[in-house]
Amino acid sequence: MRSRNVIDMHLVNRMQAFGWPLLAVTFALAIILAVGAIVGSQGPEARAEMYEGLQWNGAIFALLGPLIGYGFTSMGQYFPLALGLGLTRREFAAGVSAVFLGNALVYSVLITIGKTIEKATEGFGLGIRFFDVFYTSTGAPWQTLVQTFLLILTVLFLGAAITAAFLRFGQAFLWISGAVLALIGLGILSGVLLLDGFGRGLLDLLTMGWGPWMAVIAVIGVLSAGAWLVLVRRTQVS
Repeated sequence: MRSRNVIDMHLVNRMQAFGWPLLAVTFALAIILAVGAIVGSQGPEARAEMYEGLQWNGAIFALLGPLIGYGFTSMGQYFPLALGLGLTRREFAAGVSAVFLGNALVYSVLITIGKTIEKATEGFGLGIRFFDVFYTSTGAPWQTLVQTFLLILTVLFLGAAITAAFLRFGQAFLWISGAVLALIGLGILSGVLLLDGFGRGLLDLLTMGWGPWMAVIAVIGVLSAGAWLVLVRRTQVS
């Protein structure tokens, strides 16, 4: 199938496909290891406090960040190229979906392996947390695998959907979506400040269990993928 051409297209620039995400995560891990060595030298109490606090550190987004950008690149750069080479929109959608699924699977496995090693070595011997954090699940390894797979796949499709919407509707999409997000943020802030019990309800919502959060991420991913597929069929390129 010619959708294989779309996959090959995404793999031509190997630095973009593999290099930058791996370099970014290596650099971030080196920084966390350095922090662990410095803080760990202050004694067991400081090391224990660091270990507890690092569950909230966002260094893992050094890997997730480039993957978010990969979704933008797929639509912004490769979509016009694929159509120019005579590929159909259906072939492009099939190829990109395979690329996204492959990325989500490979990197979620890498993160899960990293977490397993990290826990087995007690934070690489320094009491640090890089893979075993809130954003990738502090639960069992299978939970990390599921959570990171869903998270990566969702942000890839979300990035592609946002770019497709921009190509379809232009600057108006950015202004309208920005205004909607601002209104939502203002509404939440107003509720916290003005409505009794709103803040407590919001906190309960944000601290709900792992399963419900996975369902939320999955729903966002499905909606993003669905919107992207619709827009791929209707987006015009110049």
